[in-house]
Amino acid sequence: MINSIISTDKAKCRDCYRCVRVCPVKAIRISDGQARVDAERCILCGTCVRECPQQAKHVRDDIEKVADILASPGKTIASVAPSFPAAFGNYGSGLLPAALKKLGFDMVTETAVGAELVASATANLLEANKTAWITSACPVVVNFVEKYHPNVCRNITPLDSPMIAHAKYLKKKFGEDARVVFIGPCSAKKGEAEDDPEHSVDAVLTFEELHQILLDARINKSALQPTPFDDVRPKNAQLFPLEGGLAQTASIASGLLREDFITLSGSEHVSEMVDHLSDNTPIRLFEALFCAGGCINGACMGQTKDIYARRHKVLQYHKRKTYEAEQEFDISTAPEIDLVRDISARTLPQPQYSEAAVKAVLAETGKRTLDDELNCGACGYSSCRENAIAVLSGMAERSMCLPWMRQMAERKADQIIEYSPNGIVAVDAEFKIVSFNPAFADMFSATERLVGRPISALMDPEDFEKVAAEVVPRISGKTVSFQQYNLILNESIYRLEGENVMIGIFANLTRTREDEDRIARIRAETLASAESVIGKQMRMAQEIAGILGETTSETRVLLRKLTELAKEAEENK
Repeated sequence: MINSIISTDKAKCRDCYRCVRVCPVKAIRISDGQARVDAERCILCGTCVRECPQQAKHVRDDIEKVADILASPGKTIASVAPSFPAAFGNYGSGLLPAALKKLGFDMVTETAVGAELVASATANLLEANKTAWITSACPVVVNFVEKYHPNVCRNITPLDSPMIAHAKYLKKKFGEDARVVFIGPCSAKKGEAEDDPEHSVDAVLTFEELHQILLDARINKSALQPTPFDDVRPKNAQLFPLEGGLAQTASIASGLLREDFITLSGSEHVSEMVDHLSDNTPIRLFEALFCAGGCINGACMGQTKDIYARRHKVLQYHKRKTYEAEQEFDISTAPEIDLVRDISARTLPQPQYSEAAVKAVLAETGKRTLDDELNCGACGYSSCRENAIAVLSGMAERSMCLPWMRQMAERKADQIIEYSPNGIVAVDAEFKIVSFNPAFADMFSATERLVGRPISALMDPEDFEKVAAEVVPRISGKTVSFQQYNLILNESIYRLEGENVMIGIFANLTRTREDEDRIARIRAETLASAESVIGKQMRMAQEIAGILGETTSETRVLLRKLTELAKEAEENK
């Protein structure tokens, strides 16, 4: 099963690395600042879903799939996990079975019946085999062992979980064509149902999904008639979602201090268990649940966050036994079901990287010595070396090292200030110079000896005082003439937010003003020259016109005389 059961909403993901920090197996891949679940590595515990502050992680929604099942012909049976009283306390007194039937389920049954079957099979296994067994009821524990501790697979009880066992029981009793929809608090159940070779469970709804379905259906609880669960009622398996629930169901534990039985929960305790498991272990049975506190703390419980209140509700339901099925479950008369399952290694690739490669990544993030390796955990990994290996495997990015990124940002900021052509000065609440950059030093002929002295040693502090007193929030783009330095500067002054430090930024306009004056002089000289040239041209044109006018007149007189002579000659012939 490599399907993406847990996904990331990229629009909400804010690269906070919270999911990396809380993931017990570091199955979060960071790429371009986005966190996504690596389905091959994921054990489907749902911790990232529960812990994401941006609610960017989601368990796959199967609401539409269940709606299609309910709309199609045939019997549909709901198998409700025994932790339901903790999730649907407001649907007490038989209202939850009534609501589910209102949604279209033909039967509503308790998965705890399957837990009775598994508990009995576990007790028989303990009698027949002296192995140090780890219960297989929790699919996350099974995923964790198969993927990350394959050498421990032989210690997992080779039995179906209560969900699969109950589905097999229901189909054996009510027909193989019946559809079984499991409803529970665990995201891993979706993967477990898909991995089951017999596909006994047709669909899985989380409690959160059921809450949404009931909300969308607008079921009026006050109009519901309390309805008992169908089929049979379990004996003690309603305690299954609590620590020690399996042992209590199978009457294995005679007390909390039994020396060959341990109940534990939480990822850290599960990891510690598999790390120390050996052939010499005196424990006969480890009842292990991956979620701290048991199934009542599943990632998809929804609503109330008080785990103690959840535990109390489950205990109260078991004690009162209200609106249960009339007939009590009798394992001796139950249909015969094969609960044996295969627990086998799903070993993940474990690439090996040379020490030189690891050191190269460390060096790229400023860690050249052991003292440079802060191991702060901000990236989500427990050590800088672990992060470097994750970078080499493509699971992490160098930019995840926040101390290094901060150093880089500060270094760039320092370089910007250092090489800025604008003069920059920092002044404290007492108007004393804290620091300044080289451009400021050039403008005001300042030396390091001025650090700690009042800004009034260089200029009138009035504008700094106005900003400090909040007479004005800031000064921006004010042109100021510093005659003693032969400077014309564009001045901006503002206060650093959250600090009693003011920053003054001075852009040099002196050269610009000189250039403007020079251009103005050239423009005036050009206009004067143009007027002189135009005047001369006008006079010359007039003179030429006069000369041309006299010549034209003389030519006309001469032509007239020639014409007259020509006429006289013609007449004398």
